[in-house]
Amino acid sequence: MARLGNHNRKSRAAFAAAAVFLAVAAILFGVLLHFYRDASPSPSPNGTPQETATESAGGRESEFPTVDWDYWKSVNGDVIGWITVPGTDINHPILQAHASDPDYYLHHDIYRNYNPLGALYLDAECEKEGFQSPNAVILGHSLTLGNAVTCFGNVQRYSDKSFASEHQTVLIQTPNTKMRYTVRFANIVKGWEPTKRTVFAGDSDFRNWYDSSRESAAMVLDTNSEPNQVISLVSCSYNFWKQNERTVVTTSIDQKQAQTETVSTESRQTGSGAE
Repeated sequence: MARLGNHNRKSRAAFAAAAVFLAVAAILFGVLLHFYRDASPSPSPNGTPQETATESAGGRESEFPTVDWDYWKSVNGDVIGWITVPGTDINHPILQAHASDPDYYLHHDIYRNYNPLGALYLDAECEKEGFQSPNAVILGHSLTLGNAVTCFGNVQRYSDKSFASEHQTVLIQTPNTKMRYTVRFANIVKGWEPTKRTVFAGDSDFRNWYDSSRESAAMVLDTNSEPNQVISLVSCSYNFWKQNERTVVTTSIDQKQAQTETVSTESRQTGSGAE
């Protein structure tokens, strides 16, 4: 009987421990879900359709989502653009980081609340020229929550050439422009190595950097492009160096396919560096 009693007590203790563990896990999941929702806002939260908009773009259907710029600029004046990668979960606002606190949006969301998922942001070194910087660097965290890939989680998948081939198009829009970029190559670098370069001595220096980056890339889709400006997408990843690495995806405007659209700026505020 004594042994049976001890067994029952151990069973109850194990059950209680399991119940506590599940309760804590549920709470943590709820907290993460809250962070995820705040880190993944809708382009048009007040009801404007956020699905693919059927706008004329040189005679073809546009893939740019409709963004309520007035709303998001009222929420945070640092909003300067929106990035969408069709076929992935990348559909987020882009905020402008500032030299006074360049890492602010690594730990804060668009509402300026603390959030470990942060927000996507244009590097502070690119603030002056915005998306027209020679190398406009957009950074963001990578995290998987259940079946959802958050923030820049899909960036690390660009080391896979088949994935990259199927998701080459990167749509960047501001309150007054829409730009269609194409993925060229992706580099995998160790976390302690430089992941960005934003200042160049001239066209030749930029060309040398671009060619060198392409030669060392883990994945290359295009070997002939010679752009004079690129946008780089940077996020942590777990491809080669599991504990500490970054994936850098280099994109440029496809001159044969890109269509820059000018939209009405009436009653809209143009973000810093967005032009």
